[in-house]
Amino acid sequence: MSKDNIETDTAEESKPQDSDKKQELPTATYMGGSNTITEVCKELSLAGAAHVDTFKEWVTDFADSAGKNAKLKDTWADANKMKADTGKCMDGWEAKHDYSDADCRMTAFLLLDGLLHAQSVEDSYSGTYLMFDTQAIDNVDRYEIIRQNKDMFTTLYGEKSITDDKHPEKTFSDNWKKYGFQIDSDRISLISIAIYDPDSDAIFVGHTGLLIKYSDYYLFVEKIAFEQPYQATKVSNMDELLSILSLRPEYFGEEKEAGPFVYNNGDYVGTLKK
Repeated sequence: MSKDNIETDTAEESKPQDSDKKQELPTATYMGGSNTITEVCKELSLAGAAHVDTFKEWVTDFADSAGKNAKLKDTWADANKMKADTGKCMDGWEAKHDYSDADCRMTAFLLLDGLLHAQSVEDSYSGTYLMFDTQAIDNVDRYEIIRQNKDMFTTLYGEKSITDDKHPEKTFSDNWKKYGFQIDSDRISLISIAIYDPDSDAIFVGHTGLLIKYSDYYLFVEKIAFEQPYQATKVSNMDELLSILSLRPEYFGEEKEAGPFVYNNGDYVGTLKK
């Protein structure tokens, strides 16, 4: 797919937004209010995502607390210029909650419940990279849905030893196959960013989100991190999405370290570049 396939009618720009109107891509929203929340949730429902009602509650709760404090907008904007005051997001969340917010992995896993399957899972998780995830899942009632399949959650996202020193990007794909992961959808897939830790010679899923396929564009739905915004992004192709994700410095290690590696389900699609 190319940008040439995306039609932008500038004469329509002054008219109210509607679901059929073409937007100039890439475009993104932090879902700071009911209009964009409703729009994105409708697309998730139509694509067959799970627990969209629960997801809507989470996003609305975030918008009404962290979002209001950080003045997150209920509009779409240039996806390459998205910037939120994360400090105000944290303050806004913590002022109204005494429990942990969800992160990217928890959010994607919720929306994939019943669609994501594995032939086997690890017996237990003894790693440290998912420590904050598992603490929240174990102790907060709102994450009961995730807790029911926590072994699958930690098997999918937890750290894995490198399977091929010359090709560390194969590790996530190898483990996807090893445990027999699959997603029962022809429109929804899981985008995962695997971070390489040279000290432990392992990778773990540092970020993830849902990708919905349309005839001429993609919609990527994510929670950026704990106490940071939810975001929905429309792109023409995967190259645009990787370019947008590359703008986030938190995914990168030292200058010559391998990765971060990006996967669509179990398929390696590229490496982010600064």
